[in-house]
Amino acid sequence: MFERILLPLDGSEIAEKSLLYAEEIASKFGSEIILFLARGYISSENEHIRQTYLDGLVEVIKSNLQKNDAEGVKVTSIIQEGEPAQNICNWVVQNKIDLIIMTVISLSGLKIGKMLGTVADHVCRNVPIPVMLVKPQNIPSISHLDKLISNILIPLDGSELSKRALPIGEKLGSRLKAQITLFQMARMIYPHVAVNYDGIIDYGKFGEWQEQNVEQPKFNEREVQIVHEEMIVVEAELKEKGLNVTHTVQSGTDAANEIIEISKEVNADLVIMATHGRYGLDRLILGSVTEKVLWYGKTPLLLVNARAV
Repeated sequence: MFERILLPLDGSEIAEKSLLYAEEIASKFGSEIILFLARGYISSENEHIRQTYLDGLVEVIKSNLQKNDAEGVKVTSIIQEGEPAQNICNWVVQNKIDLIIMTVISLSGLKIGKMLGTVADHVCRNVPIPVMLVKPQNIPSISHLDKLISNILIPLDGSELSKRALPIGEKLGSRLKAQITLFQMARMIYPHVAVNYDGIIDYGKFGEWQEQNVEQPKFNEREVQIVHEEMIVVEAELKEKGLNVTHTVQSGTDAANEIIEISKEVNADLVIMATHGRYGLDRLILGSVTEKVLWYGKTPLLLVNARAV
């Protein structure tokens, strides 16, 4: 599944934090790791310095893989001239890349490196392959571990589109021998529902209801039961494939917050989400939830573009 893994870099130590995850995944899949450095439209006078920098990283990765007895992993590098975001997207399509792993900052993180902000956003929205985003501020606490990914969280919303994250989770769970937790939020009952012109609940009105002392959302026992039944089916299918799987359901009003909290409860090392779920009154809108989970969560996030699967 992950024959070729691309690691976009910008020359900073922060961007290099993605190397740890690339090494772990590549060692289990026998992948080729490709270090990608876009130098922009600037003079190539110092290109030998950039190449020396990449060559040094290649040797470090090879050494780490050798220490872990990882075989069949090829490590290469490339320097490309041009605007980084579009350059990455074009290169992915032209060279049959299967996975991108790159560093990204959160709203509370350091504001550094164009590669870590707008570039990551552009890549996630436009490439037809999974993109794994790593939070650099969380790496120091886990870099001492022999295994980075032991617990995987896969949020669903009941739609077929959200389930497009499952094949990726299956492969990673199997190769990494990781525990998989499936999660789905059961929507609470809204006594007074504000609906916009698209027929979608305006959950933002919840704050206004609180200020006006309007009756707050209530636990929906029927919805919880329906969601549990759906999740039991998905869990059983994965267990038949030999995976270590469990599921959990929480009743709530903010899907992103619930995902962030459950990731803490299960000690998730990775969250895998499809970027577009089903729009409708009875399910969360997974596409809009993803961004909030990315910026406010602390766990690496692997995004699967459901439109392109």
